[in-house]
Amino acid sequence: MKLTKETASDLDLLIKALVADNSKVASVEDMKSVLFPDKPEAYLMALFHHLKGHSPSLFFPEPAPSPELFWASDYLPAFYYQGAFTAIFESQEKERLEVEEKKKLELEKLKFDVKNTKRIYKTYWWTFVFALIGFVYVLIRLGTWLFTFYSQ
Repeated sequence: MKLTKETASDLDLLIKALVADNSKVASVEDMKSVLFPDKPEAYLMALFHHLKGHSPSLFFPEPAPSPELFWASDYLPAFYYQGAFTAIFESQEKERLEVEEKKKLELEKLKFDVKNTKRIYKTYWWTFVFALIGFVYVLIRLGTWLFTFYSQ
C-alpha cells in the first residue's frame, strides 16, 4: 500500500484509537464500526496489513496478529508520539521533493552543458581555421626563404 496523506492520517487515527485507554478497536470489524464506517472493508484490511507489516511490531499477539483480534504493542504509544505515519509521510514527501528538485537542476545543468558544448564546437572551428591560415603562411614564408637561400 502506497503511503498517501489520507492513508497516513487514517493510520494515525487508528493508532490513536489503539493507544487510547478505553480502546474499542480490536478487530477490523471494530475499525469499520467505530472509526471508518464509510470506508470499504478492503481498505481497512490494507490498513491492518500495513500496520502488521511495520517493523518493529505494532500489534499483539506477537507471532501473528489476525484481523479478527489484535492489540497495541508496547512500542505503539512511542511510535504514535514520534509522529507515527504522518511523520513518515512528510519525510517521504520531503525526500520526493528533493529528488524532483535535483532532477530539475540536472536538466537545467544539462541545458547549459549543451549550450557550452555548442559554443566550444563553434570556437574550435574558428581556432582550427586560424591555425590552418597560420600554417599556410608559415609554409609560404618558409618556401620563399628557401627559394631565396638557394637562389643566391
